Formats: sequence, C-alpha cells, structure tokens
Amino acid sequence: MGSIAIIGTGWTRGQLTLEAAEILEGGAKVLLHTERCGCADWLREKGIPFESLDALYEACEDFDEHARAAADAVLRAAETVDVAYGVFDIRDRSVPLIVEAAGERARVIPGPPAEGALLAHLRGETRAVEASDWEDFHLTPRENCLIRELDSRELAAEVKLRLMEVYPEESVIWLMNGDDAPVPMPLYELDRAERYDHRTCALIPAERSVTALERYDFEHLNEIMRRLCGPGGCPWDRAQTHESLRTCMLEEAYEVIDAIDEGDTDHLYDELGDVLLQVAIHSELARRHGEFDIGDVTTAICEKMIHRHTHIFGDDHVADAEAVSELWSRNKMAERGQSSHAEVLRGVTRALPALLRAVKVLKRSAEVGLCDADAAALAERCAKLTASLAEGEDAEARLGDALMGLAGVARLLKLDPEIALSGAVNRFIARFDAAEREIAENGGDFGHLTPQTLSYYWDLVKLL
Repeated sequence: MGSIAIIGTGWTRGQLTLEAAEILEGGAKVLLHTERCGCADWLREKGIPFESLDALYEACEDFDEHARAAADAVLRAAETVDVAYGVFDIRDRSVPLIVEAAGERARVIPGPPAEGALLAHLRGETRAVEASDWEDFHLTPRENCLIRELDSRELAAEVKLRLMEVYPEESVIWLMNGDDAPVPMPLYELDRAERYDHRTCALIPAERSVTALERYDFEHLNEIMRRLCGPGGCPWDRAQTHESLRTCMLEEAYEVIDAIDEGDTDHLYDELGDVLLQVAIHSELARRHGEFDIGDVTTAICEKMIHRHTHIFGDDHVADAEAVSELWSRNKMAERGQSSHAEVLRGVTRALPALLRAVKVLKRSAEVGLCDADAAALAERCAKLTASLAEGEDAEARLGDALMGLAGVARLLKLDPEIALSGAVNRFIARFDAAEREIAENGGDFGHLTPQTLSYYWDLVKLL
C-alpha cells in the first residue's frame, strides 16, 4: 500500500509552496483534482507526468457524489504506489474522506487558502462555506462569511438570496476571481459580476449594529434586552421584577390565542414575539441577579424534550399518538420523581384559571382509567342541560352557553365561580389520592383494574 500526500496547490503556479514542489518532484504518482490550475502548468514545464480527475465532473450528479468518486480514485491509485493528490484547497470535500480511509498513510500539506487576498479585509470571527452548500448555511450577521467556489451566475443568485435573509442587502461585500484583486460591491449585486468560475470567492463582512439590520435572530433579542436592562438602559425595563411581569405573560399568552382563533398568521408571529420577549426579559432579570440566564432556559427545555421523547432519542417504541401520550406521562413522572398519580394531579399548576385547571386534572385522571363512569354521567347531565338550546349549534357553542348559564347561577347566589370550581378541583384530587391509596393497600394497580373496579373504589372513597 502506498502513501498519500494531499497537497493544497492554490490557484496559480506561484502559490505552490516549496514543500509541495518537492513532493511533486519526488516520483509519486500525481493526481490533480482538476487541471484547470497553475499547478498543472508548472508540472508540464517540469515534464512531470500527471493525471486529472476532471472527467468525474460530468459523471457525477452532485458535489457529494463527486467528492466520494475523487476519494475512491485516489485510494485505488494508492493501493500500489505512492500518490501526490493536488487540490486547490485542503478543505475540498474529498480530503476528509481520504484521510479517514487511509489513516496514517495520508498526510496533508496545506497551501494558500482559496480566499487569498480577501483575508486582508477580515475583522473578527469568520464562517467559511462552500457556495454549493447554500441551503444549509448557518449564518449570523455577527460573523464575516467567506464563500468559496461561486462557479456560476445561477449559484451566485441562490447564495445572494440566502445571504440577504441575514445581512442587509446593501452591505458592501468583496468579490474575487482567482488571483484578481478583490472588488467591492453591494450584496444585491453578487450575481451581476462579469464572470464566475470555480475560483470565485466572496466575503460578506459582519454587521454588528442592531439598528442596521433588517432581520434579527434569538441572540439579537437577548442583546437588546441586555442593553435595555443594563446601566443607562430603559428606566421601565430596569424597574421590572418577575412579580411585576406576571400579568404581562398571561395577557400575551391570551393574545396569541386570539391570533390563532382569527387565523391571522401575521398577527400570530407578532404575538408570539411578545411572548418570546417575556421569556427574554425574565431571563435577563434573572441573569443580573445571578439566578439563571437564557442558556439555562434553553437547556432546560431541550433536556425536557429529549428525556420525554425516548421513542425518538432513546430505545422506546410506540405504535401511535396515543402510545406517545402514555409514554410522555410515564417519562414526565420519572423526571419529576413522582411515585403516585395523585402527585401528577397536584402538579397541575394552581395559577391556571379554574376551568382550565379542572380540564387538565380530569384529563390526567382519565389517562389512568379512573372516573370514566363519572365522566359519562356528567356528559349525560350536560346533555340534558343543553337540550333546550337551539339545534344546529356546535358542541363548543352549546358548552359555552351552558357555562354562561352556570355563571349566571353563581351571580344570583353571590358566589365566585372560580373559587367554587377551584375548590371542586381540590376535592377531586383529594378523592383521587384516597382512591389510589385504597387500591394500593388492597394490592391493586391502576394499569390492571377494570373500569368497574375503578368506579367501585371511587364511590367507596366518596363515602369515607
């Protein structure tokens, strides 16, 4: 098995390093990624035989297939002789494939980067990408972006549109063809240059002023909140506390619901932004008091999603959405260290409106099969209550009318319906707890009892 020297040749013959020249003259079989480079001219002048892989461009469907084919060609050649493989830039996609497959037989001799003189215009962090990967760009305007191999006007147009999702369209960028001097131009003219080929590169400088941007990401929101809540920031924001913002969070959540009910997507994303603002300001206030920061918030929710979706991120298997719900409940109980279903009911936040809290408690109790009989009886009573309403109305409207009627009864009796319902929810949880303990004392298990047996225990504890 032969060795493989992977050489960064650069665009022109003058960019060959002394080490690269010595290897190319050393007798190894020379393979060039393409002969459209100055290295090929140098090899001809020196009388050094070489082969190119240019034919692969026509034979392959995309860049990934081309990279695999080039790597395979180099590895096959190295089965019998030493190989010197020349690429413009050692970041070529074929290089890591060769390094991984050849192991210690491969060594890399870096040459000048494809961006060349564009590097003189850099300040700060920079992201370097291949133009053909434009659909997968992960960009932020806080970083410079260096783009290699803008080999056609069509590709430059796709890249331009992707860049303008992040950078202002009138940003001054730099375009360079091969070893030509970089040329400044506005971003929106990226696809209007005279020529493009595999040597064309572009530099989009970072834009770090939030007032100059046209689109913003999550970190920009955090940056704005740090400024508003910091020294010299907004007096109102600086005066807020978690407690003072409680009603704001509730109001914004209800406005999201309004937007959903309206079917207005423009209104929806605007209201979702207001909810996100509440998350950002609570996180910034907590950070300033040394409690937690936005990273703790995102970590908590990501961990929660991973731990509860063990059918995606673990070894559990589910057949349908109902099984997912059951698995979610089990994982949630384990996560919270809850050993009984009554604890799950108590876990429903008391800050919810009483009606919503009642629905969640009833839903969670029904998940273990308890009180199904009571639910059926309740449905019968509700049917009788709404029988006099006009036919043709949907179930939601009839239910709303029924609840409105109960609210009227509460008014006549001078009772607070929220307090009344909250008390009923508390009594329900207490009975549920008693039933669960009674079942456990008799050696029973929620998951293995019939609905009739569950109803028996429910009726039993109501008599206690």
